[in-house]
Amino acid sequence: MPPSITASVIIATYNQPRELELALVALLRQSRPPLEVIVGDDGSRVETRNLVQRYAADLPFPLHHVWQEDVGYRKARVMNECARRAQGEQLIFLDGDSFPHPEWVADHLASADGRHVLCGRRVKLGPELSPAVTTDQIMRGSFDSFLTPTLMRSSLAGDTRRLGLGVRLPRPIARLLHPRPRKLMGVNFSLPKSAFVAVNGYNEDWNVYGHEDRDLELRLIRAGIPRKALLNRGIVFHLHHTEREKSEETLRLIREAEESTDVRCARGYDLDVAFDPHG
Repeated sequence: MPPSITASVIIATYNQPRELELALVALLRQSRPPLEVIVGDDGSRVETRNLVQRYAADLPFPLHHVWQEDVGYRKARVMNECARRAQGEQLIFLDGDSFPHPEWVADHLASADGRHVLCGRRVKLGPELSPAVTTDQIMRGSFDSFLTPTLMRSSLAGDTRRLGLGVRLPRPIARLLHPRPRKLMGVNFSLPKSAFVAVNGYNEDWNVYGHEDRDLELRLIRAGIPRKALLNRGIVFHLHHTEREKSEETLRLIREAEESTDVRCARGYDLDVAFDPHG
C-alpha cells in the first residue's frame, strides 16, 4: 500500500486501564504511526477516561475516547461509532487486553491492498508473565523480538504460549508459510473502511458476549471480500485473563448468523441517529 494511505487504530476496552496503558505505550513506539487512535469504551469507570486524557497530551497522533454508558455488553455499538469517526482508509482493530509489536501498524499497511481483510493472531502471554509486564519493559524493547530474555524465559517455563507467532519474518517468507486465509479474530485484524461500511459494520443487535467478530466475518465473506493471513507479521501480545463462558444466547445467535445469507446487518454502521453515550 502506498505510504500516503492512512490507518485508524480502534481499541476495544472495558474497565482495563492497566492493560490499555500498555497498548498505548506500545503504540507510541510504532515505526509507522497511525493517523489516529480511537479508544472504544463500553462503559468503563473514570480511571480509563483519565488515562486517555493523560496520554492524549504525549502521543504523536490524535487520541480519541468514545465512551458509552455501561448498560450491558454493547461492544458492537461503540465499535461502529469509532468507525464512523475514523478518518483513516484502513481500520486496524485491537483488543484492549493486548499490546502490539513496534512494526504492527507498518505490517498491516504493508499488506493492505484496498480489498482484503487482514487476519492476524496473537502471542498468548502466560499467567505468570502477564501481571508483571510494565510500560518500562515495553519502552525498553523487551517484547521487540522473540529472543528477548523476558519472552524466552516465559516460553521455556511453559507460561507463554504460541511464541512462534512472535517471530517476525520478511513479508515474502511469511506469505509463503501462510498462504491460506485465516479466521478473523477481533484481537488483531484490519480492513479497508469501505469494506466495513459495505457490510454495515458490527451488528448492534448482538448484545451478548462473544462471536460478534465471527458474525462480521461471515457477512464479509458473503460480500465477496477476501481474507488474507497476517501471521509472523503484525504481531500482538495478549495478556492472560480468565476466559468468559459463552452464553446460550450467544450460541443461538452464532448459529443464526452461520445459517443466514445476509450481507448487511439490519442495525449497524449506518444507523441514522446521533450517537448518545447515555443511549
